[in-house]
Amino acid sequence: MKFFYHLVSKLPIKVLYVFSDFFYVFISRFYRKKVVEANIKNSFPDLSEEQYRKIKNRFYKNFCDIFFETIKSYSIKKSDILKSVSFKNIDVINNHISKNERVVFLTSHQCNWEWLLLSLELNLNKRMHAVYKKLSNKVLNDIMFKSRSRFGTIMVESKEIIFKLRNNIKEISVLGIVADQSPTTNNRVEWVEMLNQDTAFFDSINYIPRITNSVVYFISMERKSRGKYIAEFINISNLTFKKNKSIINEYVHQLENKIIQNPGDWLWSHKRWKLTK
Repeated sequence: MKFFYHLVSKLPIKVLYVFSDFFYVFISRFYRKKVVEANIKNSFPDLSEEQYRKIKNRFYKNFCDIFFETIKSYSIKKSDILKSVSFKNIDVINNHISKNERVVFLTSHQCNWEWLLLSLELNLNKRMHAVYKKLSNKVLNDIMFKSRSRFGTIMVESKEIIFKLRNNIKEISVLGIVADQSPTTNNRVEWVEMLNQDTAFFDSINYIPRITNSVVYFISMERKSRGKYIAEFINISNLTFKKNKSIINEYVHQLENKIIQNPGDWLWSHKRWKLTK
């Protein structure tokens, strides 16, 4: 499987987009259709049928592109990833780094989060750590681990991140977290209303910036054209935290606005609301 994955990743991106167009015809009819439909309709109950279909179709088209772009990540050149993902204000982050200030990035499943990770590592003046959830399939997990870390990012398994921060805090200056994933249990979560629904978030999103005394940025990502993205860093905290300050609330505010602005770019196939109060 690794050999085949590597072989496909070597194909030109234009060829992979041809595959994407082909897959879209089938994926849009079968892949998690009920989950996608329920998520969109519950989030936007006032949509007309035409508006709903446009979001659903746009999601599936983007999802297929991201799937093949992710495969391309396995062997993509540095020059190509730098052309594919650019940043409006990367200097703001490198300024924090130059002052030895810790930074936490809160990202989401908006646009291509895999390419965002690769481009971040190439644009930052400090090596980044990123939190990931280990996949049950060992072969696929090894593929994704290698792909995500190939430009130097240090991957830290989600269940180990708190321990690592407590014992090796000096090693971590920049930390990236995809923060919109669904918790599996009601333990250590914070509930916030997002897209008209009670939504659970890991409370570590609040906890980690406090114990690391980090400045926190939401990364807003937009699709400019096929395979071309631009990202912006939005400061959602101060370096000094008050105990009653919720980073989660501000994160959700930014994320919700981004989803409303470009709904087809979010990962609607994710069972985001499977956990209930």
